Amino acid sequence: MPLDEYRRKRDRHRTPEPIPDEEPAAGSGDRFVVQEHHARALHWDLRLEHDGVLASWAVPKGLPADTETVRLAVRTEDHPLEYLEFSGEIPKGEYGGGRMTIWDRGTYEAEKWSDREVAFRLHGERTQGRFVLIRSNRQRRDGWILRRSEPVSGHSPLPRDVTPMEAVPGELPTGDEWVLQIRFGGRRVMVRVDGGRAVVTADGEEITAPTLRELGPSLGATSMLLDAELTKAGELWLSDLLYLDGRDTRCLPFRERRRLLEELPLTGPHWRVAPVFPATDPDAVLAAARDQGLPGVVAKRVDAPYEAGPSGNWIEAGVRAPPPRPPVPTKVGRAKLTNPDKVLYPLIGTTKADVLAYYLTVADVMLPHLEGRPVTMVRWPDGVEKPSFFEKDVSRHAPPWIRTVRVGTPGGRSENAEFPLIESVEGLAWAANLAALELHVPQWKVGPRGGRRNPDLVVFDLDPGEGTTVVDCCRVAELIADLLAEDDLQAYPRTSGGKGLHLYLPVTVSKPERTVEFAKDVAERLARQEPRRVVAVMAKARRRGRVFVDWSQNDTAKTTVASYSLRGRPLPTVATPVTWEEVRACRRPENLIFTLDDLPGRLDEHGDLLGPLLFTDRQRLPRRR
Repeated sequence: MPLDEYRRKRDRHRTPEPIPDEEPAAGSGDRFVVQEHHARALHWDLRLEHDGVLASWAVPKGLPADTETVRLAVRTEDHPLEYLEFSGEIPKGEYGGGRMTIWDRGTYEAEKWSDREVAFRLHGERTQGRFVLIRSNRQRRDGWILRRSEPVSGHSPLPRDVTPMEAVPGELPTGDEWVLQIRFGGRRVMVRVDGGRAVVTADGEEITAPTLRELGPSLGATSMLLDAELTKAGELWLSDLLYLDGRDTRCLPFRERRRLLEELPLTGPHWRVAPVFPATDPDAVLAAARDQGLPGVVAKRVDAPYEAGPSGNWIEAGVRAPPPRPPVPTKVGRAKLTNPDKVLYPLIGTTKADVLAYYLTVADVMLPHLEGRPVTMVRWPDGVEKPSFFEKDVSRHAPPWIRTVRVGTPGGRSENAEFPLIESVEGLAWAANLAALELHVPQWKVGPRGGRRNPDLVVFDLDPGEGTTVVDCCRVAELIADLLAEDDLQAYPRTSGGKGLHLYLPVTVSKPERTVEFAKDVAERLARQEPRRVVAVMAKARRRGRVFVDWSQNDTAKTTVASYSLRGRPLPTVATPVTWEEVRACRRPENLIFTLDDLPGRLDEHGDLLGPLLFTDRQRLPRRR
């Protein structure tokens, strides 16, 4: 029957959605509705009245605004006519759980209706014009594309490549024809919002900005292009509006662009409109910027359009130089450093004191990734050119102020061992004194009483086989990112500090085995799709010329090197978080080699790129048959 599938997916005792008892009568109504649906992923539901029901398509990025844009549309189950008026909150855990609102409604004219093509003209409150739905996959009933087949009068397309307007250095002017904006010391970016998605670019390349993940959904179907500044802490300061819903605003004077910008709902947890100040007392604004440790102030002429490149209509004055870095101590609390001048990396003369100094430098970003995770130490007491050993059980020599937990060690010399938890600067100093250059941790944590929790991370360990390098790992990482995006999952890249690359996902699971099952499924899917580039089995003979996607590192008995850990290599390389921009741009192995000398500068520029593993909502893994 027409609504059997609709009823099967819904529990009338839990969802407020209309669930009629009677079957619909055939008819030829002409109503339509477009609903904005904030479910697991934001999308828009297009519903056309047809044969007594609402024929429905889920459109992930909304109705196209111009004839050049093609949208994916997924045919879903027919809905009852009562759904024309439905808006509300579908409970979490129910099918389509999330907030649904009516975005547009009205009448339509069907010009063609077949199993493969539906052509129609909308007469809505917000949308008018002719559209065509075309079934795109003969094997699947639900795969369609949606196009607008007539141009919209006066509509400009959303720009893709824009040269930013640049300020020229000089003395800040005064007067009513100018306003002042403080610079926040971040990276200049363009933010392109379309179809509920926000894409952040710098110098024409897309960059990953985890803190802005909800910016696009918060704006719904509004399309815009924003000039902004992204700080190392992931805060976005929006300074100019270049495009809004079919209107190129670059020709408008700054005061008008500013008015439109302030009228938009652009205040969120990590984004806000940058303030402007009258140019009556530039010295006071410069002093305020200096007091806050900010780099400069830009004066903008209020009647000037947005111009590409340097312009005298924007004038910038700097206010400060970076402060000197303080000296790092070689003794930390109760942790004492013995033989500080002992060379551990003979190739470049890096000493034990240098190792301690490094770990103290990265402590603020490294310790949160170690917290609650039992540590396996790899120690090089005589330097990296001499033998090393793994140490799990520290029960005989750990000081009383180092917390330890007894954890099972399947396959080890004993059933369990006393693992250290390194959760303080003192703990890092203790490990450095032991020449524990590498710290390895599992993808799970222990609770306050030492009980093992379910995994909270999924890791893909990309290991280059003979004849391949980390460059090949980067190309495979991009493929994995695309596969994960199909399920609205986002991974965060990090070098291994060796030859490979790691991808991490923050997740929540109800069973420990779920993470390894999921990682194996992704690895094997990719190996089937790209058999010449990817292998998902451990046999070394199979890896030659391919990248091994090691899913087994998600086994609860396995560990991977901790983020920001040194590696016991000839050079003091580091397991370093990187941006997706760096992954995509990698063309030589040395592009992704970082040593302990590189990390302070990277932290100044990027902060903790793996911060989303700690502070974002953990993602749920999809289930497949």
